[in-house]
Amino acid sequence: MARESSLITIIGEDGYARIRQTKCLLVGAGGIGSELLKDLILMEFGEIHIVDLDTIDLSNLNRQFLFRQRDIKQPKSTTAVKAVQSFSNSKLVPYQGNIMDTTQFPLHWFKQFNIIFNALDNLAARRYVNKISQFLSLPLLESGTAGFDGYIQPIFPQKTECFDCTKKETPKTFPVCTIRSTPSQPIHCIVWAKNFLFNQLFTDEDNKSDDEENKEWGTTDETEIKRIKQETNELKSLQKIILDKDFDRIPYILQKLFIDDIAKLLLIENLWKNRVKPLLLDESIIKNNCHDAKEKISSNKVWDINYIIQNFVAATKKLSQRMEREGSHIEFDKDDEDTLMFVAMAANIRAYIFHIPMKSVFDIKQIAGNIIPAIATTNAIIAGLSAITSLRVLNLLDKFASLNDVTKLNMAFTAMASNMTTNRYLSNPQVAPPNCKCPVCVQVVRGVVQTSEKLNASTTLKDLISLLKTKYGYQENDDVSILDIKDQRLLFDFDFDDLNDQTLEDLKFINGTIILLSDDSDNDLIKKPVELYFNINNNVDKIVLPDLHIPVIEQKIPQDNNEENEVLTVAENGEIDQDVYIIDGDESVSTVDNNDKKRPREKEDLEEIIQIAKAPKTS
Repeated sequence: MARESSLITIIGEDGYARIRQTKCLLVGAGGIGSELLKDLILMEFGEIHIVDLDTIDLSNLNRQFLFRQRDIKQPKSTTAVKAVQSFSNSKLVPYQGNIMDTTQFPLHWFKQFNIIFNALDNLAARRYVNKISQFLSLPLLESGTAGFDGYIQPIFPQKTECFDCTKKETPKTFPVCTIRSTPSQPIHCIVWAKNFLFNQLFTDEDNKSDDEENKEWGTTDETEIKRIKQETNELKSLQKIILDKDFDRIPYILQKLFIDDIAKLLLIENLWKNRVKPLLLDESIIKNNCHDAKEKISSNKVWDINYIIQNFVAATKKLSQRMEREGSHIEFDKDDEDTLMFVAMAANIRAYIFHIPMKSVFDIKQIAGNIIPAIATTNAIIAGLSAITSLRVLNLLDKFASLNDVTKLNMAFTAMASNMTTNRYLSNPQVAPPNCKCPVCVQVVRGVVQTSEKLNASTTLKDLISLLKTKYGYQENDDVSILDIKDQRLLFDFDFDDLNDQTLEDLKFINGTIILLSDDSDNDLIKKPVELYFNINNNVDKIVLPDLHIPVIEQKIPQDNNEENEVLTVAENGEIDQDVYIIDGDESVSTVDNNDKKRPREKEDLEEIIQIAKAPKTS
């Protein structure tokens, strides 16, 4: 009762009643999510649904205060709810799952909420939730932290800029040939040890990443490609040593990885025209150190090659013994000393033979675990700002709220994240209107199609095209194209009609399928592209297309700079490895960077928009 009276004193009886009637979705129960859940409960939101895919790790405990040692490996969402249940007057509903899973979380599931709170550290998931908020016109409170940096952003679809209105730093990538053949940085050796060698030896995965038919290798040298394929196949024999616990043959693993494979690599002369050749690991080093380390040296120091070999042998033995107990599959975990030690030692041996500076175990843990220093205070501040801002957002939920009222909302940045001020920790600029070049909230019109499994089985693509043209004012002979957003699959255009007689069921139209309808006519004025989300509703007896106002826009003439204007796409389900991305294309090498923080639009961006607006139009 004391909490209720205090809230009423601050926000009034009407404000309190509005909060009690609000059903909100909290996506993420980690660093920010734990703090935000606590804040929303203390504010007495009527109903809170919490979604998180992850389980609790040891490294979470120093900042995610709802979790304890006994909770390790338990789902974050359900554990968080249990931790706060005793002081909660809100209805709490936890889910363990991927928010991008359209089977568990179909579009109509999101419709029950008044507001969404994002507390995610996954760029793809944040973009997905942003797109859902645009489809359903649901207000979204976006937030994020990295160390001392943090921000919150209230998003009103079609009225304020969305998450994708400003450019995000994309995760960096590494070509396969750099990782497997020509490493030049410590990160390359760590990626090789963690994402390639460890998975080959200690998991039962079927090497999906090495699909020989579809891989582009990042090189045209057939000899190098052949060597990489052969090396992958030969590693399967090394896994047998692990599974058989044949400890006497661990020296052979070292011989194979760091002498035989390197010798084959040296035979490809083209690789070494402009590079320093790697060394073969001295056989005497292997012979003299194939025993467990007898002393323990600080993990903050860089060890010599002899001590590294000893620890490689010890880690391999321990993991081999665990394989039998853990079902022939061990996951890498930065807080698992055995897996970390194996990756760190393998990475350092590879660095040694490629003349790359070796790293301490502590440094490798940071890189392999992709650790951005997390500060509990920053999480608490950002969560508090998000909760407070939600009060203003809820006041504007009335559909008659003016655009002027909405754009008076404020974002909030820490001083380091905003670069706006040096004399205060927080800055709070007003939200900006949607970016005229945003591919998510401006350059397309969105709607939801209601269909059923029965209708999908009887409706052909040709039937759907006819329905779309009739509904949205196209002439029968107008050129249009249809693209499946999920896998960028072309379904139809003016010179591709091979799929016209296939049913929507044949074309894998399921709950959550999103298509892009584009006007491909040669006219100066064309209809704006339309994104349609297919929602399976077995209560409908015909396909129901949404009523949409589709504006006519001036067709853009391709520029010489080949500027991309494509609609951003997000996978509908599945996880994304945030540690490292390995590409099979160009040799553009860079380091891992997942600081996908939201920043105010830069001055240069605004100047570019002004210049575009002033530029004379071409017919």
